[in-house]
Amino acid sequence: MTFRVMGPHEWGRFAPEAWGHLLRLSDSGALNGPELEQVIERALAHFDGRIALEDLRSLIDSSGFDESGTGLDQVNVH
Repeated sequence: MTFRVMGPHEWGRFAPEAWGHLLRLSDSGALNGPELEQVIERALAHFDGRIALEDLRSLIDSSGFDESGTGLDQVNVH
């Protein structure tokens, strides 16, 4: 299990709700480590100033990530 901490270049850029949403997606398995990093980098590149929750959600929707945690790369064990 890994824990993602904001770097100095990310501080102040993400609204607390947006950062919390990213951490929840990661914790739930909806985003794996590399996908989380990709979303963070895209958000930093695409938005100037503070990144709000709605900004992040629109970015995730347009990127094709499945926020429900039921993506094709996940395996369900019964």
